[in-house]
Order: sequence, then C-alpha cells, then structure tokens
Amino acid sequence: MAKFGCSMLLSIAERARLLAKSVMMLLMKYLIALLVVVIISLAGALAYFVGRNSGQPAISQQASTTSAVRSKPVEIVTTPSPIVDSTKLITGGGILSFPRYEVMIPADWTFSRESQTTDDEKITISGDIFTITILQGGFGGSICLFPGDPDLEGPSGRYDYYQEITTNSNDRFRRVWNSGPFTGYSLCQLTQYGWNAPTLYGHISIEASQVPTSQQTVILDGVLASFTKK
Repeated sequence: MAKFGCSMLLSIAERARLLAKSVMMLLMKYLIALLVVVIISLAGALAYFVGRNSGQPAISQQASTTSAVRSKPVEIVTTPSPIVDSTKLITGGGILSFPRYEVMIPADWTFSRESQTTDDEKITISGDIFTITILQGGFGGSICLFPGDPDLEGPSGRYDYYQEITTNSNDRFRRVWNSGPFTGYSLCQLTQYGWNAPTLYGHISIEASQVPTSQQTVILDGVLASFTKK
C-alpha cells in the first residue's frame, strides 16, 4: 500500500512538472511573438520619424529664404560712386548764410571761380559733356513738384523725372528733368519744408551737350554725392 502511494505521488509530481514545462513553453512563445511585434513597431515608427525629419529641413530652409527675400527692404536709390581713375578736391561756398563745402571731381575735369561782389560766388565745373554751375548769393527759392503733387501757390517748378542722391553729409538731392528736348538737369534738396530749390549749398544746375549715357550719369551722380559741408 505504501509502495502504491509513493508511485501515485511520483506520477502526480511528474504530471505537474510536465504541465509547468508546457505552460513555460507557451509563455515563451507568446513572449517572443510579443517582442517581435514590439520590435517591428519600433522599427516602423523610427523609419517614419527619420523620413519625416529628413524632409523637413529643405522645406524650412526654402521657406526662410523666401521670407528673407520678401522681407528684405528694396533699396530704390543708392549713393553712386564715380567710375574714374583719379579725382581732385575743390572747395567753395561760405557766402551769406550758405555753408562752405567741398566736392570731389574727376582729375581731368576743370573748374573756375568768379565773384562779382563779396556776397556772391559762382563755381563752374566742366568735364565730359557736363557743365555744373554752383551759385551762392542773394536770390529767392521755389518748391519742386513731381507727378502726383498738387499745384501750390507761390514760386514752384514741376518736373517729370528725378534721380535721388544721398550726399556724404547725408543730404538728399533730386536730380530733376522734364520730357521734351533735353538740355540738362536742375537740383532740388529735401528740407523740413519739402523738396526745394536752391539747395542748401546754393543754386546748382547741370547743362549737358547731349543726352548722357548711363555711365556718364553715374559719374555725374558720384560728383553730386560727394558734396560735403565743411
């Protein structure tokens, strides 16, 4: 009887061991399957995010470049520089309430100075096709009007075209002219009262023997931009 009981216990233990082994093997299968699913999911997610991020920089860079181009101020008027090999400096002014000034001209241009009295001065600069006259003395002024400006009472001059120039002293000129037969330019300056002539340097006019080329106007505007108060 004791022997039979021992055999029964051994059989039950063996069955329990086999059952536990089967359960462990089943759990291992499910665990391995779960790990495979997790690994595949992680790999897919990683590939998705890598692909998404790799495409974003080009779009961002293009957008920022476009934004920079759109937001960049458009510089309509620039201060020109003379296209010449060498220059020379001339000085003038200081008549009545006008300031003394200096201006740079190409070395092969000429200039002359004349005065009728101590209260006037005329400097004439000649070069290429241009003759620039700078006159200081006692004379009145006028308002410069441009397309779109209303008519005003008092002395004024209306002009069809202009080229804006900023001088070395940060003064703003407009070289102005009209349509029709071309003879040259006048010069207006921006003051607290608007665009006026003469300028604060005096009455400045430019005669031209013919219609200038673009390079000739660049040289001319370089001379005008070199005006500096002393």
